[in-house]
Amino acid sequence: MSAEMTDAKYFVRAFIRFLTNQIDKPNFNADSRESLEVAIQCLENVYELSEGGAGAPSEESSDQNKDENDPRNHIDLYDLYRSTYVQVSPERKQEAEALKNDGNRLMKEEKFQEALNTYSKAISIDGTNPVFYCNRAAAYSRLGDYNEAANDCKMALRHDPNYSKAWGRLGLAYTKMNLHQQAVTAYENAIRLEPDNQDYKNNLSVSLQQLEERSRNPAPAGSTGAPGGPLGNIDFAAALNNSDLVQMATRMMGDPNIQNMLGQLGGMNNMDALLETGRRLAMQMSSENPDLFSNVIRQMEEAGVNVPRNNPSNNPDNNQPQPPPPSS
Repeated sequence: MSAEMTDAKYFVRAFIRFLTNQIDKPNFNADSRESLEVAIQCLENVYELSEGGAGAPSEESSDQNKDENDPRNHIDLYDLYRSTYVQVSPERKQEAEALKNDGNRLMKEEKFQEALNTYSKAISIDGTNPVFYCNRAAAYSRLGDYNEAANDCKMALRHDPNYSKAWGRLGLAYTKMNLHQQAVTAYENAIRLEPDNQDYKNNLSVSLQQLEERSRNPAPAGSTGAPGGPLGNIDFAAALNNSDLVQMATRMMGDPNIQNMLGQLGGMNNMDALLETGRRLAMQMSSENPDLFSNVIRQMEEAGVNVPRNNPSNNPDNNQPQPPPPSS
């Protein structure tokens, strides 16, 4: 396949993505949407794109296009058109900047969904400002939607490939998704642009450590916590027969604060919130019986599970990459 044809397929995929998004617009009637679907099918057939979905790469070109980080796989033609030919007036840019500042204020107030909506309004006015995308990525991260956070970081980097904070925030999103090799690459790019930024260096060190631990303790996909995985080597039967542990658990279950905390678990769909609940339970166990808690930690480490050694009450995000604040 010629390089020209490969480039054409990237372009056609981008156009198909645009058409696919247009199908859901309310201003199109059923006949118009059907016409768009036919157009998409015709383009896929002519350019020999796979039937796995609009814009999906063909088997023939999979080698060239398998890299998800290739920016050609994420081109937004309409955004490119707007950023190239549509001029945003100074008044509109000022309005978008004010919305961004409102979003930053909402982030400080921990109103993350409201901040996300506000950043989105700023982007709808000026879709060429990389700071808006990077800040919205921070809101997505705080809401636990790391895939969308990564997508926004990539959008920011398309507008400014030398935006170090976007590289750093992309590394954080990859880390949260356990894509540690991609996180390492992102942090390395951030450090290349800001060689003296200690946060990026610390986060890179964490990602490299997690990569090393994974190589030492490989586990089959989906086996976390299952027999044969890191948690599968812990003798849970012995732990349940430990009278001290059982008594401590019984006391904790009678604590109204613990009951309220556990009662909230059913409605949680945010992994960070679940992890925070687990951390608080661990702190309670540690304060109830430090020696017993230390024995449990030791057994987990012997089973190959990495457990932070610092006091969790002093550093709740220990051994986790630290996010930068929103851009001003």
